[in-house]
Amino acid sequence: MKVVLAPFGTRGDVQPMIALGRGLQRRGHEVLLTGPENFGPWAEALGLPFAAAGPDIERQLRSAGDAAGSFAYQVRYLIRELVPRQFNMLPDLCESADLIVGAGIQFAARSVADRMDRPYAYVAYAPVAVPSAHHPPPFIRNQRLPHGMNRVLWRIFGVMAGGMLGNAVRRGRERLGLPPIDDLMAHLSDVPLILAVEPELADPPPDLPPGARVTGPLLLPDDGPLDAELMRFLEAGPAPVFLGFGSMVSDRARELVQLFANAAERLGYRLVVQAGWTGISEAEIRLGQGCKLIGPAPHGVLFPRVRAAVHHGGAGTTTAVARAGIPQQILPHLLDQFYWAHRVRALHLGPRAIPVHRVRRERQVTRLLADLVGTPSYMAHARDLAARLDRLDGVREAIQVLEELVA
Repeated sequence: MKVVLAPFGTRGDVQPMIALGRGLQRRGHEVLLTGPENFGPWAEALGLPFAAAGPDIERQLRSAGDAAGSFAYQVRYLIRELVPRQFNMLPDLCESADLIVGAGIQFAARSVADRMDRPYAYVAYAPVAVPSAHHPPPFIRNQRLPHGMNRVLWRIFGVMAGGMLGNAVRRGRERLGLPPIDDLMAHLSDVPLILAVEPELADPPPDLPPGARVTGPLLLPDDGPLDAELMRFLEAGPAPVFLGFGSMVSDRARELVQLFANAAERLGYRLVVQAGWTGISEAEIRLGQGCKLIGPAPHGVLFPRVRAAVHHGGAGTTTAVARAGIPQQILPHLLDQFYWAHRVRALHLGPRAIPVHRVRRERQVTRLLADLVGTPSYMAHARDLAARLDRLDGVREAIQVLEELVA
């Protein structure tokens, strides 16, 4: 069969679909990956055919800076640019598809599948992407609300989503010759669902939609060698703390890294900083001998060699740290990162999360690092969870779901 994978978002949204695409290829299926144009070279280098179906999301986030984390900015971007582009570009790309699979911020693929009378599935990387009485919508930072309040918030969120995005989706469906929809949330969520998470870490709610399947995370092979220079640093002293913000960008990225570098030096800790999409270079910050700035590195190999991790709270990074069995401190920026921060705290894997915009002072960061590294119970709980993780082959399980759907 020919499968079109249509994720949209950051690296954390696209990388799992690359893993799924390569697994589908190994099963003999034809695959086309669509998504933000900046992911094309990466996908094609791995032998996965790619077609751009949206703008360069890294450039978009860099130009927006801290504003990208605001709800108002995200809605404006969806209405004015993303939703219209998805409806304009996806129909041609999906013309010969037998199956369409969406992920991330994808608003058009369900309608395109309806127009072409093709099966459609959606892949979620966190339970909070699915309406439930057991958690509020993803933009709610307090994830410890009563079930009744969660139900009310999801109803409000549905009304808000329809009011803000309904016209953009309606116009897109009109161009496809499709009738309008009454309930945008139901339209997007009432589809075959693959929840690609570690069950012990994510705690999928009992009120998942009928037919939803928990498959385990969709992971690319993560066992490649570490850079020789990084290996020399790791072997030259005690295990360092990891600091990274993944695909998140911030106007204060350099200030944040400097705060952590200073705090680590004060405590006598070594520090590995992964630049990610922040674009930080060694010329812009003062790093002591115990601090190393790195580029891309396989987390599955790196994390077991560090003593703790401080990160943004993306689904992939949270899972990789949990599998390594080390404590973690989340500094959430937006959306499902607050859910993962809640799970880390609920499982006693690290201290209470601090939203990244509240990290301001060196004394505060020093206390944070001292608590993360110096509390033995965090390491004990992290090791216990790592031993209990199901470690499902998410790619294999998800492919089985998709093949059954088409059959």
